[in-house]
Amino acid sequence: MRVRLLGPVELTADQHPLDLGGPRQRVALAVLGLNVNRVTSVDHLIDAIWGEAPPPTARAQIQVCISSLRKRFGEAGRPDAIKTRSPGYVLELDSSEVDSLEFGELVAVAQQDAEAGRTAAAAATLRTALGLWRGPALDGVTSDLLRHEATVLNDRRLTVLEERFRLDLLLGRHEEANAELPALIGVHPLRERLYGLLMVALYRSGRQAEALEVFQRARALLVEEIGIEPGPELCELEHAILNRSPALDLAPVDLAAPEPETRVTPRQLPTTIGDFTGRDGLLDEIRRLVGAEAGLAVPIVAISGRGGVGKSALAIHAAHELGQHFPDGHLYVDLHAPESDDRTPALLARFLRALGVPATSVPDGAEERAELYRSRLADKRVLLVLDGVRDEAQVWPLLPGSPTCAVIATSRSRLSGVPGALCLDVGVFSPDGGLELLGRIIGADRVQAEPEAAAELVALCDGLPLALRIAGARLASRAHWRIDGLVRRLRDEQRRLDELSHRGLEIRSNIGLTYQALPSVAQRLFRLFSLVQAPDSPAWVAAALLDVDLATAEDILDALVEAQAMETVQYPDSPHPRYRFHELIRAYAREQLLDVESTVDRDAALARMLGGWMALAEEAHRREYGGDYTVIHGTAARWRLPAEVSAEIIGTPMTWWDSERHALVAAVRQAAEAGMDELCWDLALTSVTLFEAKGYFDDWRETACHALGASSEAGNRTGTAAAQYSLGTLHMFQTRTAEAANCFRAALMLFEAVGNMHGQALVLRNAAHVDGIRGDNEAMLAKYDEALEIMPLVGDRIGEAHIQRSLAGWWLGQGQTTRARGLLEQALSISRQEHCLRVEAQVLHRFAELHVAVERFDLAREALHRVLRIVRNIGDQIGEAYAVYGLGVVRQREGRLDAAATTMAHALDLSRRLGERLVEARSRYALGEIALLRADFMLASTHLQAARTLFAALGSTVWLDRTLGLLDEVEVGVPS
Repeated sequence: MRVRLLGPVELTADQHPLDLGGPRQRVALAVLGLNVNRVTSVDHLIDAIWGEAPPPTARAQIQVCISSLRKRFGEAGRPDAIKTRSPGYVLELDSSEVDSLEFGELVAVAQQDAEAGRTAAAAATLRTALGLWRGPALDGVTSDLLRHEATVLNDRRLTVLEERFRLDLLLGRHEEANAELPALIGVHPLRERLYGLLMVALYRSGRQAEALEVFQRARALLVEEIGIEPGPELCELEHAILNRSPALDLAPVDLAAPEPETRVTPRQLPTTIGDFTGRDGLLDEIRRLVGAEAGLAVPIVAISGRGGVGKSALAIHAAHELGQHFPDGHLYVDLHAPESDDRTPALLARFLRALGVPATSVPDGAEERAELYRSRLADKRVLLVLDGVRDEAQVWPLLPGSPTCAVIATSRSRLSGVPGALCLDVGVFSPDGGLELLGRIIGADRVQAEPEAAAELVALCDGLPLALRIAGARLASRAHWRIDGLVRRLRDEQRRLDELSHRGLEIRSNIGLTYQALPSVAQRLFRLFSLVQAPDSPAWVAAALLDVDLATAEDILDALVEAQAMETVQYPDSPHPRYRFHELIRAYAREQLLDVESTVDRDAALARMLGGWMALAEEAHRREYGGDYTVIHGTAARWRLPAEVSAEIIGTPMTWWDSERHALVAAVRQAAEAGMDELCWDLALTSVTLFEAKGYFDDWRETACHALGASSEAGNRTGTAAAQYSLGTLHMFQTRTAEAANCFRAALMLFEAVGNMHGQALVLRNAAHVDGIRGDNEAMLAKYDEALEIMPLVGDRIGEAHIQRSLAGWWLGQGQTTRARGLLEQALSISRQEHCLRVEAQVLHRFAELHVAVERFDLAREALHRVLRIVRNIGDQIGEAYAVYGLGVVRQREGRLDAAATTMAHALDLSRRLGERLVEARSRYALGEIALLRADFMLASTHLQAARTLFAALGSTVWLDRTLGLLDEVEVGVPS
């Protein structure tokens, strides 16, 4: 059995390829094969197969791929080769069972033979290694993620081939080289080392002129193709051939004998911190991988996290703990430091000198330095710590080739492009972890003396170790300071970064390193995103802030997340990530916003973002009601996404509204603070659709008050009327009839003054309902009639249906079922024509009351079950409470008292949780009535007393009289 990656990806049994199935199985096998004996995460497999656009069923399809591969391995006699290991799978095989691993082992053996002077053996081993190749690595596998791995393998093959030619020349096999090299140069025409090898082969074959002609061809091609002259090695070789240098007869590549080397054991690790704490789980992971017995691949740990989170401290501490496992030395480089600007050749030279290679023997070329570096580390146990890596490109050339070595790298970006690396994300401290660190710095007694202040200090520092160290150092240097004194200073967001500075340590410069490394467009989004006051935001907010399309904004957001300047939040009920700042980063971004962006640009970005919320809320309301019904809108500018994008974002309107509730409330608040009164009242009023259905009365009150304040201050009479109407409707829902009537009176006067007929009709509709609760039927009917005349004039068909439903309820109470039925049929027809499920449910609920009145309980149940399906699907919890209460009434009228009591108890629970006091009062009344029928006078009294209190507070005189009548019956029934 064999996994073959050096050519077309194959799994063979008895040297015959097995049928792997589709391309996904080939990609999965390639990924597992490149990470043999290392865990490959499911996410990594998904990225390899689908890239940036995986289907929703990606994880399930990965399971199918793995199951299929397991069957093939079973056919090959290794059914247990693929094992499940969190967070993915591991392919457990010997190096002899994977051609790429066997290739690497053969090359390592050849290197040892060459260093020991066993040239013929080394050349023979390399021929065997190269014989494993059947074509380009991973041939036939289409995966963006695997393209880099294939390139690395193919480059390695070419390097080994060049080394084989070098050894052949040392063995005098010039003619063979003359025959093979021209064709190879034709495939790789920019590879200077191949030209050099051919020149030496031709010269040693007595063909000096042809050797010089090869140099001229190489020079002409390099100048024409990429505009550069040949490198110094090729030029020196031409000069040596021209002068028939004797050195060419002895050492055609190494023109000078190396100086004697000194055996040294580098110990370059910085000191670890004495109060290191809080990373036990991460340390265990590092110990597990790095401290294990040498396997087939170099153990690599890639530690990532935002600036100041303690990545370097963790890496250095872990390296010290594991130091005894690496007796041949510890190499360390700080890539944050200024000298990290030296590119790979300089770093390789540093490491070579640290490993005992004399400076004069360090090769000039980066490739030769890398080869010598890997050769020096072969079979040695050396630990390499790369601190502050920028990206994967910095890591690749510095990786040892020997699995006896190990690498620990830290980076603000996740180094997921390093195959086989164990990626560890370092987060901020938990509250307990932060308190432990603070206690180690300032003493546990001070923390215990002010526990609340210490906990707040940890929160204000975002749990960030660097921030906690700075705050702790300030407290430690001032024994007379109380913790709450520093907390008071840190509460001021504008001063927070100034306070988090102490004797060369500061947060501002640390965050600044991340900010300065960002592309300019990402820097601008970083600044503008500080305008967002919501806890987190969807990606489209970034598009609005920058005024770009969504795909562009997502790319820029990904750059910020990759740089650890921002983090994502994934909620279980949403397929899309959300984005947010940590508070300290937000404070820095706010500073940059005020320093860099003009007031005009800041205001324009804010207006686009809030206009985006307005556009989406407006569209969600339209989809919920079938149009701009039962609402009025203002003239504030909208920032609109393409229609198909908006539709995807909104999805189910009520679900979208609910998920964005906090952001919508923040947007209303922010519009009020910015003096955007027109947008403020419009967004607040449109959001009532959510607050009403879900019973979010606190949010409703807050947003309506913001709208009222902003509109009143700006002299915006339409906005003031809309806010008064919204507050009146809130009071109406909470059955505070006096407050509701006052608000509606003020709103109606303002709407009449500005000539807004639609606003007048909406106010009249709800004011009529309040009159009905208070028993003023004459006023109620007059207002309903007036509103019903206006609604067709302003085109509000759903408003018509609302009023028809309400009037039907009145006539039903008067026993005029025929008249009620006619109104309800009209209302139902409108709601269905406009595809407004919410109002259809309300009309069907009233139909159920009609069916109960004529004792058609079967039809009533059918209607209420339809209502329940609708309100639960659209997320209308208030509607659900009314529907459940209605079912309880039906069961009570049918005489099914047990079922009725259970249903009414459910309605009571729902109404109390939602603050829906009318349903609560009526459910109490019904439960009291049922208890009275069962002669349970104590329970009846409890429910009816509660109902009396509620009806009195609601001003519902009819229901109050009914309740008092039942209480009299209870008094009669209770034994004296």
